[in-house]
Amino acid sequence: MSNLDLTVIILSFNTREITARCLSKLQLSVVCCQSRFKNKIKVIVLDNGSSDGSAQMIKSDFPWVKLIASKENTGFSKGNNIVMKQAKTPFILLLNSDVYLEEESLYKAIAYFRVNLNCDVLGARLNYASGSLQLSAGNLPNPLNIISWIFGFRGFHPKNKSYFSKAHPVGWIMGAFFMLKREVFERTGGFDEKIFMHMEEVEWCRRIKNRGYRIWYVPQVEVVHLHGASTNFDLSDSFLNELKGIRYYLLKHYRGVYLPMKLFLIIGLMFRVIAFSVLGKAKRAGVYMEGMKVV
Repeated sequence: MSNLDLTVIILSFNTREITARCLSKLQLSVVCCQSRFKNKIKVIVLDNGSSDGSAQMIKSDFPWVKLIASKENTGFSKGNNIVMKQAKTPFILLLNSDVYLEEESLYKAIAYFRVNLNCDVLGARLNYASGSLQLSAGNLPNPLNIISWIFGFRGFHPKNKSYFSKAHPVGWIMGAFFMLKREVFERTGGFDEKIFMHMEEVEWCRRIKNRGYRIWYVPQVEVVHLHGASTNFDLSDSFLNELKGIRYYLLKHYRGVYLPMKLFLIIGLMFRVIAFSVLGKAKRAGVYMEGMKVV
């Protein structure tokens, strides 16, 4: 594998200071990678109609970045697809604006593709700002593990830390750090743009796996993910959007069993409402109550 050129794609939306730190960290990682592989690395930022001056900041403070300033919020799926179509390099990295790379993150990721020819898509170990592990990979959802998840068990979200301790093939990886061979995008068409945000990477991973490509979780590549920065760390909407994504996923890939699955989802949400009401966590209970309208 001689051509190790890479395009890094970042979507930014009202995270000006966080995006600036992301790009500063990225620059150090780019220099490190290029010094070892002598490869070309292009960075493209799509600003999704931010109102906090993000686009102006990127243009003035990071002139080495190609900026695409959108007048509207295109969403995660459509925005990334727009930029991936422009990428001409063999490798593409989709990077959240609230992810901070370590100096060797890019080098280690590219190096892993070189030594493991069975790797077509790579996910990194994501750490919270505190340094603790963020659960960022898992098994592809199916009716059984979705039912397990809605009743509070691990389901398609493994919680055993041993799952995240070594490199191995997985069903899906989180889109915060999503590195892939460009061929994968060209053969699968990228994200389903009907999913605005949440579950879009899981749905794409299913199609990637269906085409015979292999997805690996590689904890040797570590990054910090603030998780929720673009929503001011209010994860209520994240859960509701995940439910919407699951509904869409089931209708697309398991349409024949959607109606009984809907019943299980509602029962599971009712169970959560009761449990969190008893615990005195009215806000959480309200989120799950709202979820019953979504599924």
